[in-house]
Amino acid sequence: MNLLKQLSEAIAPAGKEDSVRDILINHFRALGLNVEVDEQGNVIAYRNILSSSRPIVLSAHMDEIGVLVRYVDDDGFIRIVSLGGFLPEYLLSKRVLLFGRQNVEGVVQREFLEDWRDEDRKLKFKNLFIQTDLDKEDVKKLIYPGVVGGVYQSFRESNRYVFGKSLDDRIGLYILTELAKDLPDNVILMGSTEEEVSSIGKGAMNAVWRLDPRLFIAVDVGEANDYPGGEKFTKLDGGPEVTVREIRGIGNVIRDKYLEKIDRIATDSGIEIQYRITTDSATEASNIYYLKGGIPSIAICTPIRYIHTFNEMASKHDIQNTIQLLSNLIHSDI
Repeated sequence: MNLLKQLSEAIAPAGKEDSVRDILINHFRALGLNVEVDEQGNVIAYRNILSSSRPIVLSAHMDEIGVLVRYVDDDGFIRIVSLGGFLPEYLLSKRVLLFGRQNVEGVVQREFLEDWRDEDRKLKFKNLFIQTDLDKEDVKKLIYPGVVGGVYQSFRESNRYVFGKSLDDRIGLYILTELAKDLPDNVILMGSTEEEVSSIGKGAMNAVWRLDPRLFIAVDVGEANDYPGGEKFTKLDGGPEVTVREIRGIGNVIRDKYLEKIDRIATDSGIEIQYRITTDSATEASNIYYLKGGIPSIAICTPIRYIHTFNEMASKHDIQNTIQLLSNLIHSDI
């Protein structure tokens, strides 16, 4: 899991995916794949593309949730909003790295609160700011509205589980690197950009116009809600999640023949799968369908707990089963 550790600990908010991009490029090239980087910054890797048929594309996004600078106030405190969707309390006291004219480190704090029992203590992003060790004049020289940043967080693993930030979707990228070891012809692996901020997978959508796949597979993560307060509809150690409906209507996207194929491959391989139905989130697959007359699209996700926090949790068993399911799928006659 050393590669997953590298991917998780790399700081790569939307628009600044460079560190993760470099890891992917080096890994794919070491495996002898052809590697391209397009105008959107997507990494595209393949062994051979055949002219006789359209390819299959498997995509995992490189970016992560983070912060976006609104402005620097008169005292040099950096005011921020979220980059991607998450609750403001997840940022409190986190060390962050801002990609300004020079990189700047700081810590997220909240405005002074006279009384912690105050009914108005509910935290909002407008209450947060970043404290640095720089003079206010230097902060204003280096940081400006629109600068993005990410959170420092170490990766940890036990015998059964992994813990860290950005498992959404560094797990997906890790899975692509495993599939790259035995990649069939006419299968493209893509590390895509700006999924967390566009809600439509902007990087993937632009790439697909050129790649023109006959099938698009989003290799992402899905919420495992088997913890206090959750419905326990999907669970850790329950196997890969096959998405049948998302907020943007993916239920009308996955054709029966693909669902039947996935179910048959999973059964033959002894892999337990879960069916994922969500009304409040989406992967790249739910939008790719609308391109070029309708591209068949599938989302196969690894379940994780505490999604869109900075300490997500996943099962090694689920990761390995997702790799196996996808490997069997792309080596089939799909």
